[in-house]
Amino acid sequence: MNQTFSLVVTNDPGVLLRVSSVFARRGYNISSLHLNEQEMKEVSQMKITAACTESEAILLVRQLNKLIDVRQVEKL
Repeated sequence: MNQTFSLVVTNDPGVLLRVSSVFARRGYNISSLHLNEQEMKEVSQMKITAACTESEAILLVRQLNKLIDVRQVEKL
């Protein structure tokens, strides 16, 4: 089942790599990724879709929250 995550991250180089590596380390394939800059230039919003179960999605949210560059994570 596909799960969608919404993230607010700092707009710094390497953030996309760090976020995507959380998925890769756990063996999840990102099927969709959308990234756009917000009105405040220091933050960006990501929407990521990946195939995982509900319990796996909760674990991914916890791991993403541990990243320094991630300001907010929400499972949609």
